[in-house]
Amino acid sequence: MATIHPSIDTLHLTTPGAYREKYVLELLRDGLPDNFEVFHSVDWSAIYQDQQRYGEIDVVVMSPLGHIALLEVKAGEITIEDDQAFKKYGQENKNITRQIQSQIGNWISRINHENFKGVRINHFLVLPDLKVQGTMAMHPRDRVIDASDLSEMCNRLKSSFAVEPLSEDLRQRLRLFIENKLQIAPDTSTRIDQVARVSTRLSDGLATWVPRITHMGGVFKIQATAGSGKTQLALKLLRDAAQANQRAMYVCYNRPLADHIAELSPTKVEVSTFHELSVEHYRRKIGEPRFTAPGFFDEAATQFIHDAGTTQANLDLLIVDEYQDFDAGWIEALIAKLKDDSKLYVMGDAEQDLYARDDFDLPDAVQITSHDNFRSPKRVVDVINQFQLTPIPVQAKSAYAGELPEFVSYKDPSTGGLKEIEKSITTLIAAGYKHEEIAVLSFAGRGKSKLLQLDSLGAHTLKRFTGDYDSAGNPKWTTGDVLVETIYRFKGQSAPVVILGEIDFETITNKELRKLFVGMTRAKVHLICVMSEKAQNLLVMRLS
Repeated sequence: MATIHPSIDTLHLTTPGAYREKYVLELLRDGLPDNFEVFHSVDWSAIYQDQQRYGEIDVVVMSPLGHIALLEVKAGEITIEDDQAFKKYGQENKNITRQIQSQIGNWISRINHENFKGVRINHFLVLPDLKVQGTMAMHPRDRVIDASDLSEMCNRLKSSFAVEPLSEDLRQRLRLFIENKLQIAPDTSTRIDQVARVSTRLSDGLATWVPRITHMGGVFKIQATAGSGKTQLALKLLRDAAQANQRAMYVCYNRPLADHIAELSPTKVEVSTFHELSVEHYRRKIGEPRFTAPGFFDEAATQFIHDAGTTQANLDLLIVDEYQDFDAGWIEALIAKLKDDSKLYVMGDAEQDLYARDDFDLPDAVQITSHDNFRSPKRVVDVINQFQLTPIPVQAKSAYAGELPEFVSYKDPSTGGLKEIEKSITTLIAAGYKHEEIAVLSFAGRGKSKLLQLDSLGAHTLKRFTGDYDSAGNPKWTTGDVLVETIYRFKGQSAPVVILGEIDFETITNKELRKLFVGMTRAKVHLICVMSEKAQNLLVMRLS
């Protein structure tokens, strides 16, 4: 049984024609399969020669594949004059041949104008009270359904539809078009832009007052939670140094974070990862790097530390970001590059220590602490605190409340929840988010992740680091629309929408808590967590 839009019960049966139209609709409802849809009394409007025209299609039948048939139902008596069909309405004799021609022509024009590419349109003249004899140019006999054809009407319609399937998205757009429903949704790009502007302005707090602090030793250790404004502070310090013609360097652990900072920093500022510095030193000291050799980056780091005493001290400013990812020896080797009257800013967050590095002391350093998060939506921070992911609660300072994070579970841990991740991406795209606004982060890590082995997930192509480097030491990426990364590599960065996937663990240790904290605080607008039922149950037990 086909679905009728709107219900037949809504028909106002005030004329004989209305009763006959209802009869035709009942035949369509009962004679077409369940996956067919029938729309009646469909209003339309079109622009012709700068004038707006209006009309109404009696019946529109939509096949399961998305193609449509237009039915003009003309009940009662019809006369034929000069190969034209006429029907009397009151005292007026209307040319229904021209009427139908105009209706169909305008409808096809609207379909083409709305870019419904691939939609095939058939049209039929239904005469439930007449028997047609002969044929005419305007109405081919196989497109006329008279009283004797009504029993075969549904079969005639089904056999007329094209067999090429249209996409579900196109079918949904066409369905809304026929129903005259205006589809509206929040402008996600505008919301993302607004959140970014407000968040940046608020988190400029660190960048406003920290540079004003003076200290004879020039050493500052900043322990600040995720989203507190460490990036803005680093950029402020780098720009001030560049304007003063000072030599400045920014060093972090993650290559993606370094690339991001490099895009925003003055060109004269040196931005690098610690291992990039080590590789360049290796190239100068030893020779061409052997990127594919096991343990090469550790070898290069060891050589850099060994030769630190011979390094030229030429920096006026050194910023070490995400210090919790650094070994103490790395910090010492970098400090050797500072001039006597220089400044050192070491910034990070102990709660984001994913590598279990030992902490280190900076004697006589000014200690600055902040638990204020300006980046994450308030509801995300609330959930983080309810799960007790950090020893000290994070203070939600964002002006954007946001939505509650979504938690999607999967039963079989061996699947990694890939289907659920795919569905989440599809839902986000349908909601108006762009592919480039979404980051999918794997909780499993590169070695165990199923996601990070894929080039596509359903209809979505994935952009991921292959694990290989070119001859210049640049990481190689796959070509795709949606970024997929590990939590480790994405630390220090953020995205409007984050899907934290492949979350699975047997017990909750500090390591799991920190990984969850890092992953969840990457989202600036919306967060989706895809986790095994086991992990979800363990996490729920932590609710305060």
